[in-house]
Amino acid sequence: GEKNSTCSAQSLSNGVDDEMAVMASFAGCGAVSVKRSVHGYKKLSLINRIEIGRSEISLPDMEFDSFGLWIDTDATILQPLLGRDKYGEGCHALSHAILAVAPLFVPGLSRTDLECDHNVYSPTRITIFDERAGGSGSSECLWKHFFRKDGWLQAAIDLLEGCNSCGWDTSYDGGCPACLHASECLKFNMSLSKSAGIAVGKRMLERLQRTGLYKENLTRTQCEPLSPTDAELTPRRRALKEAKELRPARQRQYMVGRPSWPFEGSNIVDEQAPLGQEHE
Repeated sequence: GEKNSTCSAQSLSNGVDDEMAVMASFAGCGAVSVKRSVHGYKKLSLINRIEIGRSEISLPDMEFDSFGLWIDTDATILQPLLGRDKYGEGCHALSHAILAVAPLFVPGLSRTDLECDHNVYSPTRITIFDERAGGSGSSECLWKHFFRKDGWLQAAIDLLEGCNSCGWDTSYDGGCPACLHASECLKFNMSLSKSAGIAVGKRMLERLQRTGLYKENLTRTQCEPLSPTDAELTPRRRALKEAKELRPARQRQYMVGRPSWPFEGSNIVDEQAPLGQEHE
């Protein structure tokens, strides 16, 4: 079916510095209202996927409040340079790339936990929001990695530039399942442009690197190098370590490892072990 998904921001989050009020026109995080509407459907051939027919339907809109983040795409500058259609396809492609790299920064995140605004008709910003009504906290965790060096915006640009599956074909610009395509896309992975997405992403990255919060985090990272123990950890072990340190995990006593391991501080004794021997 033909669906439209639109988001409107309601408020900024309160857990950021006062400087974010000045940068609210560039990026923000807070409550959003999501509205989805279905206008019709089209019939495709099972053999060659050619459109056979199209019909209109009238269904009530689905609306819910959630939590999300948004970034201004500088439409007044990029749209005349790239063209209206190419600019919209670039914003759509960059949104898909951000969703693809999001699990690298939020341990335990699933692709279905987040969604993006798939609007390709003169968008003014990229919006990422929680798929669950009321919010699940996924976009809030992702927001913490925005004003940082080598954050998810840089990772999304790297994905668009260095896809090993479709990067070799310079004549094709629509991406592939390894980088952009997603089964949940409301546009059926159409209207995607990797080259335009790279241009939009690099423009956003330039604006991000000029913000005071990014420079502050960059200085803090340079002044506080990783300890030898953390530096020796592989990316997978580092992600598992961070997952165990999450506040919800501590409250619910989540444990990464074998289910047979006892919780920290417990006095569980192995039934098969000799008396007097406990788990370490």
